[in-house]
Amino acid sequence: MRSPEGHEKIAIKRYLDSIEAWHFSPYMAGFGKSGVPDIICCIRGMFFGIEVKREGKAPTPIQLLRMAEIEAAGGFAVAGTAEVVIAYIKTALAES
Repeated sequence: MRSPEGHEKIAIKRYLDSIEAWHFSPYMAGFGKSGVPDIICCIRGMFFGIEVKREGKAPTPIQLLRMAEIEAAGGFAVAGTAEVVIAYIKTALAES
């Protein structure tokens, strides 16, 4: 049985596949940096870090730090439900 967040991840990944984005979901298992986004993707040369959240949930402080690091490096970082994430990506692509 999938969690509410799991359903959001599936919807986002389906959207990314539909626009032929390169993406993967890191599996940290106690290794690597804490707070790494749930989905890492590249769309038309643009780097996105996507932190998937269910309705009403917010990123943790370490997740916010990683998102800020991605943005400081010139990438895009977004956290939210599938609806929020997909809208953000569409806007970023339209403005590029």
